[in-house]
Amino acid sequence: MILRRLMRHMSDQNWVAVGLDFVIVVVGVAVGFQLTGYYDETQRRATEATYLDGISSDYEIYQELLLCRIDGEAAIADGLIDLIGDIDGHAPDAAQRAAIIGVLPMSHAIQPGLVMEGNTSALVGGDLVAMISDAGLRGRILAAQSIGTSSVGTLAQIERAYLTIDRFDRFTTREWHAGIGYFIATDYDVDAMREAPGLRDDLMDLVNLHRSASLSNRILLDAVEGVLDRLVELDVREAPAAPVTCPYDMTIRTTEP
Repeated sequence: MILRRLMRHMSDQNWVAVGLDFVIVVVGVAVGFQLTGYYDETQRRATEATYLDGISSDYEIYQELLLCRIDGEAAIADGLIDLIGDIDGHAPDAAQRAAIIGVLPMSHAIQPGLVMEGNTSALVGGDLVAMISDAGLRGRILAAQSIGTSSVGTLAQIERAYLTIDRFDRFTTREWHAGIGYFIATDYDVDAMREAPGLRDDLMDLVNLHRSASLSNRILLDAVEGVLDRLVELDVREAPAAPVTCPYDMTIRTTEP
């Protein structure tokens, strides 16, 4: 309609009317672009808010999981150190002996690297991380993703190293514990361990492997907590009222909890 009117005014050489029609067209186009831009920005912010809420939930889970892994690795390493002390002739007390018996079935256990999945994987894998408007948060998310990917390779190397270390089943007495739901060690033959060639070195290798796994988890935890701290600064989440800890008891048990 506006086009036909503009053509008619030009035909009539009504230049004032032509000018007004031109202004109307320009203003209409400008307003249209502004409305479209506003709508697109509103949609982007809504999508960003959805991802940020998801990342907050994901990383809270990662934080607790990594804290539990760190506690578990420390418990295994401590129990193995007590066992080495027993082999060296330093008789363990009751608590140390319980830790040794509890750790023996778990000494070859290692958790795989923690992959940053969920919302982070969708953002990074889909090349959508640019929709996160805060540059600081973007950097921390990418850093956590990179460290998580690296930790997978690091812990895979540790897991392969376990294949070169003999298991200690032949030195332990085990029985099924119905209350816990798995086999537990009830005793170990320290005299046989002292006579086994290279066993003490294998135990020290296991201690170092578990400490390495704990360090890898600690580095990733620092990156995860960096993301969570920035989300607090951006008012996406509230700061926890108390320090976050592993919600589970990672004590190596030999009896029913």
